[in-house]
Formats: sequence, structure tokens, C-alpha cells
Amino acid sequence: MKKIFVYLLATIAFAFTSCEEVIDYELRNADTKLVVEGLVTNQAGPYTVRLSNTRGYLEEGRTPGVNGAIVTISDNHGNTETLEATGDGLYQTKTLQGTPGYTYYLQVVVDGKTYTARSYMPTVSTIDSLTFEYHKKTHMEDEGYYPIIHFADPAGKGNNYRWNVYVNGVLDPDELAVLNDELYDGSYGHANMGFIIQKGDHLRVELLSIDKPAYNFWYALVNQQNSTGGPFESTPANAPTNISGGAIGYFGASAVSVMEAVVK
Repeated sequence: MKKIFVYLLATIAFAFTSCEEVIDYELRNADTKLVVEGLVTNQAGPYTVRLSNTRGYLEEGRTPGVNGAIVTISDNHGNTETLEATGDGLYQTKTLQGTPGYTYYLQVVVDGKTYTARSYMPTVSTIDSLTFEYHKKTHMEDEGYYPIIHFADPAGKGNNYRWNVYVNGVLDPDELAVLNDELYDGSYGHANMGFIIQKGDHLRVELLSIDKPAYNFWYALVNQQNSTGGPFESTPANAPTNISGGAIGYFGASAVSVMEAVVK
């Protein structure tokens, strides 16, 4: 699983062709900025916000966390929680429960500066099943089983998704994909996920709903990863962001559909 891919729904069984959306940005080094990474879901918490500082995109290693901040998450239904600092720039909720259809607001106060963000949590399509298609070794591909997810997109354009992939309990950050429904709105799809696993492997797929700003953010990150040949430990300072106040990164809200299966 070493390939990073971007598609609007590649290898889909109802005869659509893939298309790409161009989002302009440049890769460059920049002055140090605060990086915010946070996600609220409809699954049980705690939810985590991580604060760090940028480094040049060619520099390696995980950036140190930013401690001493006041981090608050609220929603449009009057719920508010101040997160607990757990070290290394991590801040966690205790009681907050994410709900599809709610809008979530983040406020971070650090070194006298205030940073804010908002994200709407769309509903997510349910993964109906997860199957595997065996391919023999050829000059074009290795031998193994290609995972295929099956789900129905609701009617009405504007649904956006990304997914997380776990193989034998380990999250693979290289398998990052973003999808939208511009081509297959309201249809039932069978999406080849584009990587190979082997007999006996356990696969967990998390399909996350995302709003349009989140789609732009993740789409740009995937393109940047493709350009450099590997994932980033911190977000380049010119990537799309929904953080106001001079910070970068992304605070998001996603409903999650999960499916697990073992290759037999």
C-alpha cells in the first residue's frame, strides 16, 4: 500500500469516467505559522485537536506540539466544551458528541492570539459491503486482492467524501482519497480502492462525509503528496485552510460509515 491516489470515483461500476478538479496552489517554504488539526465525528469521543508549528515542506519529522493554549469547541445548538490539554500539543474533549446536521465552531487562543474555524457535519452514505477482487501478477500489477467498497450516494449534488484505511489494525496514511458526486449523483457505486492486500489480511474502511472546504483541503494535500512522493508531517503554509486568524490546517466535522472484512 504505497500509492496515493485522487479521483472523483475511479474504477466505478456504473460506467462513469473519472474527472479531475483543478485547485491552484504553489509549493513553497513560508514563515512559521500555527498548524491546527482537529476533527469532530458522529462516533463516540473523545475528539482531539492538535496544535503545532509549520516547517518547510522538505523537512522531515513530526513537528513539536504547541502547549498552553485554550481550545474550545461549540455547536449551533448551544453546546460548548473547553478541551483538556494532554501534552505534545494535544487537546481532547470529554463530553461533546458530534451530530450530523450540526455546525461546529473551534476557537483557539495561544500567545494572546485567537484563531477560529467552523465546519458543517453532513450525513454520510452507508457502506453496504466490502468485497475483494483477486488479480494475478502481470507486468502491470502485483498479485493480490483489490478491495472494492459498495455504497449508494443520496440524490442531490454536493456530497463529498474521504476515507481512512486500516490494514491489520494499522492506519495507512498513504492511502488518502477524496471523492465527490459530480459524476454519480444519486447512484449506487462499486469503487475499486486501488491497492492490493493479501489473503488473511483484515481491512477496516472508514468513509467520512466532508463539506466543500474540507474537500478542497484534502484534495490539495493529496496533490502535494503526489508531487513530493510521500505524506506530510505538517501542512504546507499555502495549502487551503478554514482556520481564520493567520493559522493553517483544518478543523472538520464528519459523519462516519465503517465496514470491516477479512480476505478469505
